[in-house]
This record gives sequence, structure tokens and C-alpha cells, in this order.
Amino acid sequence: MSRKTDVVIAGSGPAGLMAAYMAARKNCKVRVISEGMGCLAIGGGYVDLLGYSEAGKRVEKPFEALKNLSESHPYSIIGDENIRKSLADLCECLKNQGLEMAPAKDADGAERNSLVPTILGTLKPTWLVPADLEGDIFEKAQKILVVSVQGFRDCKPALIISQLRRYASWKDKEFDPLVIPGPFAEHGRALNALDLARAAEREEGRKWLSQNLGNRGKNHDLVLMPPLCGSHAASTLRREMRNIIGCPIFEMLAVPPAVLGLRLRDAFLRELWKMDVEFFENSRVLRANVKDGQCVSVVAEASGREIEHVAKTFVVATGGTLSGGTILEQGKAREGIFGLDIKVPENVDDWTKPELLGDHIVTRLGVKVDGNMQALDENGKPCLENVYFAGRTLGGYVWTREKSGLGVAYASGWLAGRLAAEKVLGTGAAI
Repeated sequence: MSRKTDVVIAGSGPAGLMAAYMAARKNCKVRVISEGMGCLAIGGGYVDLLGYSEAGKRVEKPFEALKNLSESHPYSIIGDENIRKSLADLCECLKNQGLEMAPAKDADGAERNSLVPTILGTLKPTWLVPADLEGDIFEKAQKILVVSVQGFRDCKPALIISQLRRYASWKDKEFDPLVIPGPFAEHGRALNALDLARAAEREEGRKWLSQNLGNRGKNHDLVLMPPLCGSHAASTLRREMRNIIGCPIFEMLAVPPAVLGLRLRDAFLRELWKMDVEFFENSRVLRANVKDGQCVSVVAEASGREIEHVAKTFVVATGGTLSGGTILEQGKAREGIFGLDIKVPENVDDWTKPELLGDHIVTRLGVKVDGNMQALDENGKPCLENVYFAGRTLGGYVWTREKSGLGVAYASGWLAGRLAAEKVLGTGAAI
């Protein structure tokens, strides 16, 4: 069985969804093939750009720090201007679905990272946060309410407060812990954030949240809470609660299921459905058919049968080693669909270092690309004329240390999707 389209995207994580969005904006017929939901279902919903340099130093202004990255880093390959355009288009896509995000600004109006609190009481440098959140609220707030829900074991206000006090900028703040009753009758399992967010979207859930937070939240400068204010991008619950309480609310980054990430995914899916993007879900791309340096089709397995997907261009956003985008073997590594060799030391002992958070070679593995997001052969020449790579499929960076994962995903997906569309249309004009 064969199906034809203009652009096939392999993967529905942030890179794949961004690539699909950009290609569909050019009126190309786009098909997304995905085995699962992508990392947005388990990752954060605030967008990191660059939180730490390659040397491990915290970054306050990412666009200044980008200049110091190595030439092999995806950001260096993509370029400053393209990164800025990708973030602008990302914000436009999210805003179309009621999810407005923006970077914080310092006193002179310069954009900078925000140090946002997590459900573990750590501070994480991130770039895009809710647009209605004052950029300096975390520095200015002195009296802070830290909220959790009975039965929600992943959020402990006392732990969060004790951990935040380790930071010099937070140790002198006044904290009030609050655990509110749950929205459900007695149940037999622990609650997670998605349970609570879905409950809060219902009318009785809104009443539950407002009744328990309304008075207790007053006379505070900031409320920190798990991501409870709805699971959909267009949810207005957080703004409603802010108006009731009378102070800013920040939903902390939490463990999976990632409500904040699911809101981003929801916004993308709604935009892509509007543009008639096709989705083949629960479908795994097995291999590609290549002729004379061009990909003719990819073969995917779904429900026990193989389907050939024919297209003019292809974007590979299948992730890294955890998702099968990169395959590790004894002394070897290769890309998962086209079998492209990824250079690694023959001795696997050299792939890692003794330090747990060291600069391990295995964490940098991925496809080497040029400025057109096309894979390079051992001679540094593009080897697949109509195939573009994006996201964690790329090598040359350590997203876990740099806190750059979503930034690289969206920027590379933006460029790969754009170039794939231009190849179909026979144009080279910027979008």
C-alpha cells in the first residue's frame, strides 16, 4: 500500500511539530508519522533556549552566549537570525491557540532568561514563560504561597520551601505552605498533575480551586503551585485564579505526565488540524527507499502491516538514543531510518566519563548536518538531497547539561520544515 504527499515528517515531538507547522504554512501537503506522543508529553512546557554554556556556566542572556558555542553545535549551524525567527513563529503559533509566551526582560528592556522554580525546589533557567508574568516577579516577591493538593504526592510544599531557601536570592523570602483538599471523593490511587488539571477545567473544578485558593492566596506577592490550571492551551483558568487571588500565579515545572508540555502539544495539534496536516499515529518508520541520493519513500509499520509513504521531501525528527532515532551497537552508532553512520570511538569505554554529569561522548551523538539541515557523509558532503534532520536526531550538543533541548528542537524543526517546503515548491525565499 502506498500513500503520496508533499512532505513527510517522521516524529511528532517539538521538532517534528514545528517542521510540520512551517511546511504547512507554505501550503504543502504534510503528513506526520509518529510512534508515540513525543517528549512534550513528559517534558516541561516552558521553552528553554540556552540555560548553561558548554563549560557549565549559567547563562543570563542566551543570544550573547550563542556566539561562544562550538562550530558543531546546532545553534551555530542554524544561525542567530534563524533562531530568532523560529521563536517568533513559535510564539505566533501558540498565541493563535490562546497560549501567550514571551521572554523576561531586565530593567533596561533587554531580554533574558528567567530562573523559574520547579516542583523539586530547584531553579531552572528558561527563555519563554507566560507572557503575563512580570519579568522580575521572582526577584521582587517577598511573601510567597506554595500550594499542593492532598493525595498529590509529587508536590511537597515543605520540601520546595527548604530547597528554595538554599538559593541566596530566595533565602530571606517569607513562605507559607498550603495543602488544599482534593477535588475527588476517596480514591484508590495517588493523583497526578494531569488528573487535577482535567478536574479543574470542569465547572465544579473551578469552584473547588477558587474556594480553596481565593482567600488563602490574598496578601501574597506570588503563588507557586503545580500545573493545575487546565490541560488545554486555551484554558483561561490561571488568569481567572489570578484575578480572584489578586497576585501572580506561577505553575511550577513538574514530573510527568507533563501538563505544561501537553498544553504546547495541544496548541500545535489544533493549528496543524486547521491546516489539514495528516497524522499517522502509532506508526513506526522502519526504513527508507533511496535512489540516486534522493529518498523516494519511507516504510512504516502500523497495526502489523507495512505502509509505504511517498513524498517529495522528508524531515527526520525521531529523537535520540532513547527514542530510537540513534541506534547504538557494539562500537558503532547509526541513525535509525537511513542507517547513516555516526562516528564514535571503537572502544565503548571511551563513550563515557567517570563523572556522572561529565561531557560524555554518548550524549553528543547524532547526525552531522550542514546549514541546510542535510546529513553529511564522511567527506563533508550532503548525502541525501531531499531529507532534512531536526531535533535530538542532531549531534553536537548536550541538551541535558545546557538546558537547550526545546530551543534546538524548535529552531531546527523550523528550518528543516521551511527548507523541505521550499524544495517542494522550487523556491528559496524566506518565510
